[in-house]
Amino acid sequence: MFRRDDGTVAVLTAVVVIPAMAAIGGAIEFSRLNGARVAAQAAADTAVLAAASKANLSQTERQAIAAGAVNAIFGARAAVLGLQTVETDVSAGLYEVKITGNAPTVLQKLIGMERLSFSVTSRATTSGVSAAKPLELALALDNTGSMSANMGDLKSAAKSLVDAVMGAGGGAARVSVVPYVAVVNPGLTDAASVASYVDTTAVNPFNGAWYRDYQVTQGAGCTPNWGSSSGGGSSGGAGSGGTGDARDMLDILAPIRRMAQELFGVSAAYAADVTANTVAPLTMQSWTSPATGRTYQLPMGFYALDANYPNNGACDWFKQPAVVSQYELFRRTRDQNGNAVAWKGCVEARISKVEQTWLNVNRGWSFPANVDYDVTDTPPTSSNSLSLFVPYFWPDEPDFSPFNTSIAVAPGPYSTATQGFHNNYLVDTNGQIQASWGWTPVSAIDYGAGSWLMKYDGATKSAIIRETPDAAGYTYGPNAGCPDPVLRLTNNKSTVTTKIDNLSSWQSGGTIISEGLMWAWRTLSPNAPYNDGAAYGTTGVQKVIVLMTDGINELIDNGNNAAALTTHNISDYSAYGYLGDQRLWYANKLNSYDDFNKLMDNRLLTACANAKA
Repeated sequence: MFRRDDGTVAVLTAVVVIPAMAAIGGAIEFSRLNGARVAAQAAADTAVLAAASKANLSQTERQAIAAGAVNAIFGARAAVLGLQTVETDVSAGLYEVKITGNAPTVLQKLIGMERLSFSVTSRATTSGVSAAKPLELALALDNTGSMSANMGDLKSAAKSLVDAVMGAGGGAARVSVVPYVAVVNPGLTDAASVASYVDTTAVNPFNGAWYRDYQVTQGAGCTPNWGSSSGGGSSGGAGSGGTGDARDMLDILAPIRRMAQELFGVSAAYAADVTANTVAPLTMQSWTSPATGRTYQLPMGFYALDANYPNNGACDWFKQPAVVSQYELFRRTRDQNGNAVAWKGCVEARISKVEQTWLNVNRGWSFPANVDYDVTDTPPTSSNSLSLFVPYFWPDEPDFSPFNTSIAVAPGPYSTATQGFHNNYLVDTNGQIQASWGWTPVSAIDYGAGSWLMKYDGATKSAIIRETPDAAGYTYGPNAGCPDPVLRLTNNKSTVTTKIDNLSSWQSGGTIISEGLMWAWRTLSPNAPYNDGAAYGTTGVQKVIVLMTDGINELIDNGNNAAALTTHNISDYSAYGYLGDQRLWYANKLNSYDDFNKLMDNRLLTACANAKA
C-alpha cells in the first residue's frame, strides 16, 4: 500500500495475489502464506477506510467496524486463519488497522510446523465523512483474465468497502467504479462526448497508424531490388524499414498530404469521412508513374509512389491512405448479421512526452512535448489534438498462424488446435486489388499482414463478433477486450453494488494498471470529460482511489506464441496498440515483453505520483 497524506488524491493499492502453487514442500507453504498475507492486506485497506470514514464514532465503535469489514471479506476463512483485527487511533485523524493471523500448513506438518504466522498493517488519514467533509471514492478494479478465479474475492472486498463508507446511500459519500484490463471503457459514447472529447478525424498521429501508408504491392512484373536497404514494409511495425527509408519520408510528409486531401476532397469519398472510401462502389483514379511511364488504377484516396522514390526498390508502389480514422472503421465493419459494429467506448492511452519527441524527430511533427497526456489530468479539448481520446479498435488479425505463416487459419473463435491469432474475425482477401489495376497480385498471406484497409468494406459479414466474454473469457471483433463502462460518481449505493456484482473477467490484451488508475482519477476530477469531482482544494472534500489488482503489468502474446516475432502483431492489442507497432516498438524503443512491463510500471508510478501531487 502506498499513500501520501498531503496530496490531491489519496491512492490505496490493494494487491490481491494468489500465486501458482509450486510442486513441493516449502514452496507450497510459501504460496499459501503469501496468498493469505496479500488477501489480508486488501482487507486491511478496506477496513481502515471503513473505520476512518466514521471519525465521529468512538474508538470501540470503529474497532467493531474494522473487524466487521474483515470478517465480511474472509467469511468462514477468518476463523481458519485465526485472524485478529485491531483498529488504533494513532493521532487525530490518523487511523491504523493491523491484521494478524496464521495459516495452517500442509507438508510442513511433517516437520512439526503446524502454522505460519503473518501480519499486515494499513493506515488512512481522514476526518470522517459528513456533509461538511464529503468523500469522493474511486474503485479501480482489475477485471483481467488472471483475476477470473478471484473475482468473488474482489467483489466482496469492494462491496464491503462500499457498505462501510456509503451506509444506506444517498449521503455525503460518492463512489465511482472503474473496471480495467489492458484498456478502459470510459463510456463516452454519447454524441456530445464524442464531439467534444474523442478523436474521430485522426488528428492524433497514432490514430489509424496500423493502416496509414501501408505499402501493399508493387507494379505488375516488377521485382523490387532492395540492395542493402530493407525499404517498403508495413505500417511501422517491428519488420519495417528504419529511419531514412521510404516509410519515414512518407510520415514526414503526412501533415502536408492531410492538407491536400482536405483541399481536394479526396477524403470525402465515403460520406464525410476522413478515411478514404473502401465501400463499393469505389471511385477509381488513374495515375501514371513519372519514373516508368506506366499507368495504374487506384481507389480514390489511396496513392502511389514512383520507382525513383528513395529506397523504393526501383518499383512503383500501391500505398494506403495517409489518414485513417479508427472511429470510422467501426461502421465499415459488419457483424454476423450484417449490421454495422458500434464503437463500444474503449479508448487508447494518450500520448507521452517521449512519444511526441520521437514523432518530432522522426516523423516531422512539431509538438511541444511538454505534457505527458497519458498520466495527467489535462482535460480534453478540440483545440488540442493530443488531449483527445483515440477510439480503441482491435484490428482483424491474419488468416494464418503466428507459429507458421504458411498454415491457413479461417476467421472464427480462437482455438489452441488451430494455433491462430486471438482476434481473427474477417476474411483478409475482402476488397482485393484487381489485375486490371496494373499492380502485382497479392497473396492471402500478404493481405493477412493485418493492415489491409480494403477488407473493411461495409458489406462482408464477420465470422464472429462477440462483445461479452464467452465461457473462456474471450471476446471478438474491433471491441475485443473492451470491458464494461465506467460508473461515474454517484451516492446511490444500490447502483454501485449492482455495478460491482455484474463485473466479469476478460481474457486477451493483458493488464495495464496505469489506465485503470488514470480513469479512476478522472472520475474524481473537476475537469472534463466528466466534471464530476469537486474543485481541487475544496475545503473538507476527500478524494480517494482504491485500486485492486493482481499486481502485474503485462501484455499477452498473440496466439499464445511469445516467439512470433515474424509478425508485427506479436502481441495482443492494448491501450498502447501492438508491441510490434510504431508506438511501442519505435517511439518507446521496446522489443520485448519485459520492456513493455517496465514501461508500464513506470507509467503507473508516474500516474500515482501525479494524482497525489
